[in-house]
Amino acid sequence: MFALGIVDELTPGAMAGGQHIAGTGTIDPDGTVGEIGGIVQKVAGAQAGGARHFLAPAGNCAELAGSVPEAIEVYSVTTLEQARTVVETVGSGETPQAPTCG
Repeated sequence: MFALGIVDELTPGAMAGGQHIAGTGTIDPDGTVGEIGGIVQKVAGAQAGGARHFLAPAGNCAELAGSVPEAIEVYSVTTLEQARTVVETVGSGETPQAPTCG
């Protein structure tokens, strides 16, 4: 999310369009999004904090099976560019054509 925040600052317009989007993961220099620990708790915390959308590393999706609250959509991402596309699509009011977790 920090990397997406930098991209948002360096490009014109508001990438998220005012939508409350949360997420997590590591980022490699080549833009690959990596797994993290505590994904179930992070999604639950984001939903409790008002997020309606969450970006999760694809490698963490299996951990989320049966654990995603109904009020949040969790998108599986593998690269920074894919994460950016999901955020921009949500920000435009459309539904991303991205895989989901849970």
